[in-house]
Amino acid sequence: MKGNLYLIGGGEIRNGETIEIDNTLKTVAPKGTNFVFFGTAAGDNQDYINSIKSVFNDHFNVIAPTIEDGPEFAHAAIKDASIIYLGGGTTELLLNLFEKWELIDSLHDALNHGTHLVGMSAGAQALSSWYIHENGNSMDLRQGWGFLSVCVLVHANPNSIDRATKLWKINTDLQKTPLLTIEETAMWYVYSTGMQKIGSQVDAKLA
Repeated sequence: MKGNLYLIGGGEIRNGETIEIDNTLKTVAPKGTNFVFFGTAAGDNQDYINSIKSVFNDHFNVIAPTIEDGPEFAHAAIKDASIIYLGGGTTELLLNLFEKWELIDSLHDALNHGTHLVGMSAGAQALSSWYIHENGNSMDLRQGWGFLSVCVLVHANPNSIDRATKLWKINTDLQKTPLLTIEETAMWYVYSTGMQKIGSQVDAKLA
């Protein structure tokens, strides 16, 4: 792995909640290079895309492939990116489109060539081997792409961490896969020799 991974637990970028994380991301790739944002999990919501552009266009050339642009445009954007940012929303939308368009191998190639991969909430879940899906008070385990061998819980809080830990512990197949919990406005920065927590109000842990 030549590029790095960045997993973000959540936060409203338009409200400045992730400003420390956003400023960190601006330091990891040269100014003027391509920052490719996929708002797929949010249904290519234009307000979300505009928020990303308002934050990152001062440093990067922000490109936001949508379903309307088609798979060839998405593949080309990934190939020329210095940073690829997978936004939040409904994880299944992201997983399904990337599998349909065969973009996952392109992400692997990009990472191996030094591109940095960022996952916000749903994006973080997709990049992990397993993720904990929450639906009201219920939780279940689902599979991601396995870019990072962890079982991730995003939007974590003390209650959800406790319940996720219990679910993780009773699944013996996951005992060799660490449980990674990430609260709002917190991010794990994963590089070749280790991991580092970044963000205001950081309270994330690796079990």
